[in-house]
Amino acid sequence: MYQKLSRSLSAVYYAVMFIAVLAAAVMFFLLDKEIIKTIPVASTTGMVIQYIVIFDALISIPLGLYIFSRRCKQLRFVDDMDWRLSLYRRYDIWRIIVVGQPMTLAIIAYYLLGGYQSMLWVAAISAVGWYFCKPTARKIELEIMPYDDSY
Repeated sequence: MYQKLSRSLSAVYYAVMFIAVLAAAVMFFLLDKEIIKTIPVASTTGMVIQYIVIFDALISIPLGLYIFSRRCKQLRFVDDMDWRLSLYRRYDIWRIIVVGQPMTLAIIAYYLLGGYQSMLWVAAISAVGWYFCKPTARKIELEIMPYDDSY
């Protein structure tokens, strides 16, 4: 049961990575063929892009992890196991997307800003947060099973 859910969530998990790699390849191609031009980092537009990417990562990563953690605590009180797993699946898909999307945005900004290294750091931070969303059968079991208060 947990293994099957883990496999279906893994598809979403790796789809987020595929989108990030695809974004990197597309941006590299567009810049290599000079279809789009880079934006100077110090320009107003460049600074706005940096602020958007940084604030998106600062808000999305911790908020996505926190909200999901709170939702899992609420799931522990749901009696029907099928309903609990269904809700968990829905919440985890949202967690993976919300925590992983700053990675794609930072990669796009990296290429758009002409290889600005700070955007790679933002992508790396998002990748670390995204890694904590990796669905495994044991993790799913631990997150949705009720606490044992006997200890």
